[in-house]
Amino acid sequence: MTSTKRPPAPDGGESTSPLAGTGLPDPSGTRIVLIGAGRFNELHQLPATRRNVEDLADLITAAWNLPVANCTVLRDPASPRDLSRAVEEAAKEATDTLLVYYAGHGLIDWSGHFHLAVRSSERESVHDTAVPYAWVKEHIEKSRAERRIVILDCCYAARAFGLQSDSALFEVAGTYVLAAASETATAVSPPGEEFTAFTGALLTVLRNGIPCLPRYLDLDSIFRRLSKELTLRNRPRPSKQCRDHLDRAPFIKNAAYAPSGDAPPPAVPAQQRPPSETSGTGTPPPSRTSATPRADAVSRRTANIPDGNPIPVMQRKAVRLVGLPAAALALLLGGYSVFSVSPEDSPQIRQIHGKDTIRVGVKADQPGLARETTPGQWQGFEIDLAYNIAASLGFPRHKVDFQAVETKDRDRLLQNGVVDFVVATWTMDGSQATKARKHTSAPLDFVGPYFKTSLSALVWETEEGAAAVEGIDDIGRTYDRDRICTATGSTSEGYLKKKDIDHTTKASYQQCWDDKKVHVVITDEIILAGLNQVNDYRTEEGEEVRKGHVIRLADTVESYGVGILAGDPIFEYLTCRAIPKDWKSNVSTNLEKMATKHLDREWTRPTVKFPECGRLDAWKYKMRNFF
Repeated sequence: MTSTKRPPAPDGGESTSPLAGTGLPDPSGTRIVLIGAGRFNELHQLPATRRNVEDLADLITAAWNLPVANCTVLRDPASPRDLSRAVEEAAKEATDTLLVYYAGHGLIDWSGHFHLAVRSSERESVHDTAVPYAWVKEHIEKSRAERRIVILDCCYAARAFGLQSDSALFEVAGTYVLAAASETATAVSPPGEEFTAFTGALLTVLRNGIPCLPRYLDLDSIFRRLSKELTLRNRPRPSKQCRDHLDRAPFIKNAAYAPSGDAPPPAVPAQQRPPSETSGTGTPPPSRTSATPRADAVSRRTANIPDGNPIPVMQRKAVRLVGLPAAALALLLGGYSVFSVSPEDSPQIRQIHGKDTIRVGVKADQPGLARETTPGQWQGFEIDLAYNIAASLGFPRHKVDFQAVETKDRDRLLQNGVVDFVVATWTMDGSQATKARKHTSAPLDFVGPYFKTSLSALVWETEEGAAAVEGIDDIGRTYDRDRICTATGSTSEGYLKKKDIDHTTKASYQQCWDDKKVHVVITDEIILAGLNQVNDYRTEEGEEVRKGHVIRLADTVESYGVGILAGDPIFEYLTCRAIPKDWKSNVSTNLEKMATKHLDREWTRPTVKFPECGRLDAWKYKMRNFF
């Protein structure tokens, strides 16, 4: 139960909004979809949109204390259905707040209807290659969410408001639409800048706050400041449309707020406040009144985290004073904060936070999966997965430090604390993983699967020569030891030993392929697809060919898992929750095109049965540490 007093409107008047006094969005009922469309087959590229969605995801999830599973980041949707489905799923789940953000190309078809571009969109065939905005509007209109916020960073974005004969296009109660450009204007993505013009200014306002305004900023205050910032930079002015006084509802904590004796804001339940609100630092919380629940009186302290965004930790002394009966009563009454599991409940995660960054072991030379493209710049499916896991553990992207690992060293580096978890094509039921689980002093565990593939061979042959190789027995008969190679400590090394195939080993599959004597590399097909892609070359006549042919060896199943230290159920639970997040879009962005081209056959996404994430063990672990 929260106070019914509403915060003052920015102009000093009393707000009449039915939503203005409800506080920040409730994390459990909030869903956000952040869509960055930057890669296109025909339209010009917009690389800044990727950074747009990444930084917005970090900022908003932290500000609203939002579970990582409630934020969908869709990068470079391939088809109209991909984009529409993401909005549809979020709209169905949201009950409190639904936020949909799109950055990309806004397109208009021959009849004047507004569309959002995806990778396959064509300017001459907008009507059947881009997403009609009416689709997005329909999903949002059907949502049960009380607050529906749409932010469009694209050309002609204000067409979402509705034009002339269709003036009621977006008149949905409790909806706020923020558009980067007018109905006839183009949005701007300045060359060389890390963000688009509109989103860059929006991030600046949200991060820096607005001086002389209340503790919480509403959408209209943000809009007015945003308009001023963009006008000063001589960039397109945004537009907005609001229904049902949503413009006055609290949206985010004002980073520039300075207490001056004003009336305190409405009491907001701890689970609805961002971490900085519950840290116990800065402005003291409002005193408990009859409208404030007893649970709010439990004091909190701040974990020693030097990133400026402390994780709230309930004082154990207070819990001991409450005692088991009260804790049980709170659980029976549905106490969210008692039964929830979050990063601050894990001593291991708190210890990692004390080091300021989280270190993740990944491969550095596996295109599509994980690759260091330039020093400090990483890309691939496993890189995106690692970012999602880190976010679920409380670390934004700029706090993630990637460490290159080799197959033979994955277990040792994790056991010695050089890395905090490993995402490196690690077969979770392979020989190395089995041995790591049984380690006497530092046993490991694995969370997954997050991907499935099969064992294959990359053969450097003519097309006719490759067609003659039908299996591992043909390879054993055709090639001598120096011609066959795999990585030391890998599952494929064990496979070759089992098949009694003489071979050589190196530290990585890339080193195998770089050896001019090697004609066959044995490992998982998805790894070989990337290896084949990076080694494309052209003949002297300019004809593009492939260096190798991928041949499937057997109906093996290699299931990749995330390597973690055993014994921390909260670490395991939060990692498990992050695995399905953005999985389809990450596969589509990083693997689909590569695999289809380089596996010598039609490729489809693997069917992965994601692990069930049991919260009970994590909750028991939390309670043991409290008491």
